[in-house]
Amino acid sequence: MSTEIYLLTGYLGSGKTTLLQKWLTHLRITDQKVVVLMNEMGEEDIDGEQLQGFGFPIKKMLDGCICCSIKGELTEGLKDIMNAIAPDRILIETTGVADPLDVIDTITHPELYDRLELKGTISVVDASRFLDLNSRFSSTATLVKTIRNQVRYADLLLLNKTDLTSPDVVQRVRQKLSEINPTAPIHATVQAEIEVSRLLSVKCTVHERSPDNETNRPLAVQKSIGRMSTMDRLKQSLGLKTSQPSLYNSIETFSYVFTGPVDAKKFEDFLYDLPKNVYRAKGYVQFHGKPELISFQHTDNQVLLFPFENFGPKMVAVFIGEGMDREIILNDLEKCYG
Repeated sequence: MSTEIYLLTGYLGSGKTTLLQKWLTHLRITDQKVVVLMNEMGEEDIDGEQLQGFGFPIKKMLDGCICCSIKGELTEGLKDIMNAIAPDRILIETTGVADPLDVIDTITHPELYDRLELKGTISVVDASRFLDLNSRFSSTATLVKTIRNQVRYADLLLLNKTDLTSPDVVQRVRQKLSEINPTAPIHATVQAEIEVSRLLSVKCTVHERSPDNETNRPLAVQKSIGRMSTMDRLKQSLGLKTSQPSLYNSIETFSYVFTGPVDAKKFEDFLYDLPKNVYRAKGYVQFHGKPELISFQHTDNQVLLFPFENFGPKMVAVFIGEGMDREIILNDLEKCYG
C-alpha cells in the first residue's frame, strides 16, 4: 500500500500552519502513522515549534525552498521517511513562496512514484490580501505568477481570513479564484476552520490553462509524471513556458536573536510599522515583566501576539521579504529594548 501525501500551499501568512494544527488535532485520535514535513524560509524554525506536542514526527527543511534550491533534499527526505517509518500519511507544508507544480514534480520522483500517492493540493488564500497580491500594479511579476499558480494547481481552496475584510471583497476574491481555477471547491473560513473530512477527501488533479484562451480542462496527475526526466517536460505537457523565474530567487530572509526582554508596546508598534516589502515576520520574544514566551506573527495587514507555553524555542525574529533594508529594520528593532 502506498503512502498518501497531502500538499499544503499558500502565500506567506495565509494560515497554513493554523490549518495544519487543526488537522493534526484530529489525526492524533486515530491510530494512523502520520509524518509532517515542513519547509521554512531562513535558518530558523518558527512554524515547526507550533506543531510540537501533537505526537507526530516532524521533519524540518530550513534555509531554502523545496520547489527549487533544496529540491533534492525533499526527495532524500521523503526516501528517508519511507525507509524509516513508512507512514500512512505525509503532510507537507511548503514555504509561502513555493510553486506547487515544482513540488509535485519532486513528489513524483522516479524513485518514489510507486510508493507515494499524491492525494491532493490544498491552497490557503488570505481573503484580505489576495487582490493586492494578485495585482501587477502592487506586486512583482514573479509574485503574481506564484500566487496564481498556488490557486491554479490547487485541488481545494480555503478562502481564509474572511473576517478581516468586507463581504464585497470576499465575493470579488471568490470570483477571481473561480476564474483562475474553475474546478477546485472553495471553502470560506475563519482561522482555517474546516471539517477534516473535506481535507481528507480531496482529489488530485492539475488544471491546464491554455495560454491562448481562458478555458481549463482537468489533467490527472499520474504516477508516470515521476518518470519524466526534467521539470521542463512536465511544464511543456501542461502548456507552460519551460523557463520561468521563481519567486524564491528574489525573496530574501534574515534572522535576529534577542539579547533579552523588550518593551511590549514598542515591539508591537515596530511590527505594525514594518515596511511593505517585509512580507512576513515571525518568531518568539519575551516582554519586560512577563514570564511567558510570546509567539508573534506579522503580515502586511495583521499582527498576532499570543503566549507560547513551550520554552524550547530561542528568542528570535525571522524576516522574509524583497529588497529589505536590514540595517534600518534591525536599528528599529534595537530601540524596543528601552
